[in-house]
Formats: sequence, C-alpha cells, structure tokens
Amino acid sequence: MNKSLFFLHKLIATFTFCIILVSFTAPKSIAEPKTEQRRAACVLVDFDGRVRSTGRCNVNIATSNSGVKFDIEWDGSTSTQFSLNQFPSDGTYRINTNDGNATMQVEKQGSVFIIRGDRGFRGRIIFP
Repeated sequence: MNKSLFFLHKLIATFTFCIILVSFTAPKSIAEPKTEQRRAACVLVDFDGRVRSTGRCNVNIATSNSGVKFDIEWDGSTSTQFSLNQFPSDGTYRINTNDGNATMQVEKQGSVFIIRGDRGFRGRIIFP
C-alpha cells in the first residue's frame, strides 16, 4: 500500500511539474491581443450630408482569439468602434453596436472599407 501511494505521489508531482513548465514556456501571444495602428485615407459624412472629416485617420486593429476590433479615429473628437469574429474578407457585414441599439453595415472591397450607420452617417477608409 505504501509503495502504491509513493508512485501516485510521484506521478502527481511529475504531472504538476509538467504543467508548470508548459505554462512558463507557452507563447504569450495566444492569449494577448495583437494591436496594430495603421494610417489610412478617410472620409466621414454626417447624417445631413456634410463632410465632417477628410484626410488621414488612425485605425487601431486589435486581433485576439475572440475576433477583430476596429477603432477608427476620424479626427480629434470623433471615433467609431466595431468588432467582427474574424478579419473580414470582401463582402458586406451587419454589426450591432451600442448594446444592440444601433446597427451599421460594413462593406469591404479590397483595401477599402465602407461604413454606413443606421442613423445616416457613412464613412470610407482606404488603406494604402
């Protein structure tokens, strides 16, 4: 009986050591999102048709296991955020924002993103 308990204790200790070793050597990029900041040419048109912002804008793209989050800084005071399950391929995507109170449509055509909000604003982002 004592011999079997000794081997069981040794097995548990070895297993614990392996788990600790793997946790230290595992790549941290699995859990941590990768954030990339890109510059793009942007145009933001308000709901009444006025051009609110034009020129260069900053786009922060955070990629993680749960998806891709876009944060677009149009100018110093206006920004738009949305998330997708994966980086979009060419096509049209409908996104619920603001806890489901608003929807927007994101269309991707090559390196161009076209954003249309349900409240009338629209924007175009062109990556170089």
